Amino acid sequence: MEQHHPHSGATYEIILRKDMTFGVEVTIPGMQPTTVSGFATKMDAARWIEKHKEEVAGGNSMRRRLKVWKR
Repeated sequence: MEQHHPHSGATYEIILRKDMTFGVEVTIPGMQPTTVSGFATKMDAARWIEKHKEEVAGGNSMRRRLKVWKR
């Protein structure tokens, strides 16, 4: 049985925060949105989104967690 990554289908929105840094609002179907913060520039936030999408598509984030839990 193929297991889908829990973040499959997530949407991302870059937001400007009150402190003039950037955050990424991540919305996963069936869950409340969460914000990843601490990006100095909009470009940094965009790079994080692309990296996260690649990890989700490749299942990398999930494999990393499984390795930690196996220890």
